[in-house]
Amino acid sequence: MRYVIIFSGLLSFYLSFFTTFTLWEVLSVGLFCYFLLEFLYRIGQQVVVLDLITISAIFTWLFMPVIFYHVYTKENHLAHLWVKYMPVSSNEYFSFAVPGTVCMILGLRIPLGKLRINNNPKVYMQNVKELLSLKPNTGLVLIATGLISSFLRFLTPASLEQIFYLLSHLTYVGFFYVLYSPNKYKRLIVTSVIVLLIGQALATGMFGEMVYMMALMFTLAIFGIKISYRRKLFFTIFAFLFVIILQSVKEDYRKKSWLEGSGTDPVYFAELITDRITDPSLIANPDKLFFIAVRFNQGWLAANTMKMVPAKHPFADGETIWQSILASIVPRFLWPDKPEAGGKANLKRFWGYNIKGYSMNIGPEGEAYANFGIAGGIIYMFFYGVFFNLLLSIILKLAEKRPTLILWLPFLFLYVISVETDLLTTMNAIIKTSVFTLIVFRLFKSFFSIDL
Repeated sequence: MRYVIIFSGLLSFYLSFFTTFTLWEVLSVGLFCYFLLEFLYRIGQQVVVLDLITISAIFTWLFMPVIFYHVYTKENHLAHLWVKYMPVSSNEYFSFAVPGTVCMILGLRIPLGKLRINNNPKVYMQNVKELLSLKPNTGLVLIATGLISSFLRFLTPASLEQIFYLLSHLTYVGFFYVLYSPNKYKRLIVTSVIVLLIGQALATGMFGEMVYMMALMFTLAIFGIKISYRRKLFFTIFAFLFVIILQSVKEDYRKKSWLEGSGTDPVYFAELITDRITDPSLIANPDKLFFIAVRFNQGWLAANTMKMVPAKHPFADGETIWQSILASIVPRFLWPDKPEAGGKANLKRFWGYNIKGYSMNIGPEGEAYANFGIAGGIIYMFFYGVFFNLLLSIILKLAEKRPTLILWLPFLFLYVISVETDLLTTMNAIIKTSVFTLIVFRLFKSFFSIDL
């Protein structure tokens, strides 16, 4: 760890004296470097689910905005054309974003007394392996249930689609049951599930869920496995380059599969990937990278919120936070006009925008500011982090008595690690997946005599 601190310190020193970066910008880059390298150190040795939230937040809220303040400024022709430059000054934005992000990280990591997390994954995985050694085929049942549900999802009425969507994710839960079981065909099964995950992304043209799921699956798959730091660093660089390439081909692939109606076309997708690998110039210039950078810069959404509130729209004073909590609990038939998840309500309230046909969200950072301003928003971000810390702590405590719960973490935290959504979307996902998990445990016990 001392090398992580030394390297991050040297980088910050260089940026302070040899660039035009402000102190806030230096802190932003330094924090990203430190927590990324620390994450690589911790992965495999500790439970790092919450670290994925940290890395996502620092990268999209702090690191990428620095790029926009120095590369894609208002003077840049593409940023000016698409109005994607940062709309407030660097000091104004980072004086909120840096303390807010740091407070969220403190909330994610603060010890919670009796619920303090045991970060040694070997303890959990040893219990899982012992339990699954007695029922090696449980994972196959879950995978089969997920696959059948994936097909039925497109045949059921809209009212049941969400249920079958959740059921389809049992494929990935089953992935871990097989991975940690003594099943002799586990390599073939595990590979097939990964191929299926990629295939579903190609069929829908939606790659974000695939990336987040793979990240979660990887962190859980190497629990307790000793891997050299160099290998983890190499894998991370490879994964980052893969995501950049994926972002660069996404629009071309969607254009053909959606607009031209060609449907799933893995050959065309492979051609696009190959073109980028063999000709890096298709990506590696500022104009080509602009649209990829826009996708990663969640700070732009928060900065726009800072521009709009309170100049054009008043602070919500916590109203949207409480509404989100209540809306995630109260069924729609009891509250017909409750806010909808997905960002529409917040965009309407704080920007005055009515969005249709696409998704946009001010994110947790923007929502914190829009409700409480700078000082209050920073404090709110601490408790936002504490909430997820508490959630993981409860799950891990329950896993001490029911070890296989640890295998459900990617399913339960799939939408939690995304820092692009608002509280309503996140709360909806947490409650739905938690209740769904409880029901699945009960149903498998009652109807199949399988104790998950």
